[in-house]
Amino acid sequence: MDHASLLREHGLKATPRRVYLLSLLEKAEQPLGTHELKALWKQGDTDVVTLYRALEALVSAGLVRRVNLQHGHMDYELALPGEHHHHVVCTGCGAIEHIHIPAESVLEKQALASSAKFSSLSEHALEFFGTCKTCAA
Repeated sequence: MDHASLLREHGLKATPRRVYLLSLLEKAEQPLGTHELKALWKQGDTDVVTLYRALEALVSAGLVRRVNLQHGHMDYELALPGEHHHHVVCTGCGAIEHIHIPAESVLEKQALASSAKFSSLSEHALEFFGTCKTCAA
């Protein structure tokens, strides 16, 4: 994936920091927080505030999405078209699994039908929390 072109297509400057941040998120197997991204950062030095600002620019452009895994901070993951998924999170060990729900459009239609104030939905986030098989044993 050409991260520089992707940034420009979404109206952002393709700075080395943004390109590198997208590559870190692309390689990640699960959503990452700012401190985890800072620990992975190998290209020069960056501080958490600068990292946060870069993430927020990517979120605003729709290239990255915030994920609330209920562990005290927001996590971030790549949000590319056609790659929408949800998460199952173990409340014991913190294990995270990506899941795909084929009936998502049905859920969106039901949510909209249940709403008295909304005429349309643009996106959704859905995380499940429970106990993994290892913790349950």
